[in-house]
Amino acid sequence: MTVSWKPLVGLSVSVLLLWWVFRGEDPGAIAAEVAAADPWWLLASVFVATAGYLLRAMRWKVLLTPLRSQIGLRARFAATAIGFMVNNLLPARAGEFARAWSLARMEKMRTSACLSSLAVERVFDGITVVALLVVSLSLPGFRANPELAGDLVGGAIAGFLAVLAIVILVVTLVLARPDVVRAAAHPLASRLPDAAGDRALSILDGLIEGLGALRSPMLVARTAVWSLVFWLWHSASFWLGFRAFGIDAGYAEALFLNGVTALAVALPSAPGFFGPFEAAVRVALVDVLGVAETPTLAFAAGYHVSTFMPVTAIGLWYFWRMGFSFRDIGPARTGGEEVVRQGRRAPSGA
Repeated sequence: MTVSWKPLVGLSVSVLLLWWVFRGEDPGAIAAEVAAADPWWLLASVFVATAGYLLRAMRWKVLLTPLRSQIGLRARFAATAIGFMVNNLLPARAGEFARAWSLARMEKMRTSACLSSLAVERVFDGITVVALLVVSLSLPGFRANPELAGDLVGGAIAGFLAVLAIVILVVTLVLARPDVVRAAAHPLASRLPDAAGDRALSILDGLIEGLGALRSPMLVARTAVWSLVFWLWHSASFWLGFRAFGIDAGYAEALFLNGVTALAVALPSAPGFFGPFEAAVRVALVDVLGVAETPTLAFAAGYHVSTFMPVTAIGLWYFWRMGFSFRDIGPARTGGEEVVRQGRRAPSGA
């Protein structure tokens, strides 16, 4: 039996980072801090974080407009919840595919086109997060060591811009000359068995189709505004979490922490992003902002677990309600568009 190396890498990264974060700490003291957290502030924090998935679903409509203008909010929210649930429970970032796959099954669309729209979403997320990370450093309430914060942000931006430059080059080529991309793909596809070659070309067509939102300046502007709204909203959940754990930090610090964690969870990890998230919180709050270690680690553990549970439960409910199965996801990732076209449509009343 072949064992994929990606889950093993992710698990190793998570274990190493969790060991680094909690080494030498008193688990009892951290647990006591979690137990002493203000439940109302924490509940408000969890509510804001969970409502953010609805904002994601609302933004997704803009990116899906070139594919189909009439996709209901329920289907988009269900697929979003399913995707993040799968990311929380399964390895190798399967949630991004599961989100596209589940919407494609519900709406009889190309999985690859839906997946391409999510790739565009991630680009906007990255640009917005980096921009807000820089802005947080200049806000009046930000109290961190400016040199240390600047070094941290500078390194993150450098790495992000390097990846972004490659992505922009590829996307620009695809948008400007899709015919050239298709022509270059045909000789490669012809070397594959007939079914596999046709499937690869079908997936490529879907990917090109899913980038359609970038052809419209209006859709680009609307996506940018929605991205700004989402990340400002999500930062508020961190600020509310600070209140719950008695951390004396304001919205500027929450904006900074949001940016650091958003970039950190891009690292390979075990399901649920455990490890990178806690490491980012420790670096941002302890090393940069000077917050004490015990409340910081209590916040990292309490906030992460508390926000983990609602979207996982919602995603599992929709997954069951739509009649999906975890056994379908693996074959669908390798089976191409045929799996979606042949799959049973979810109940219309869902």
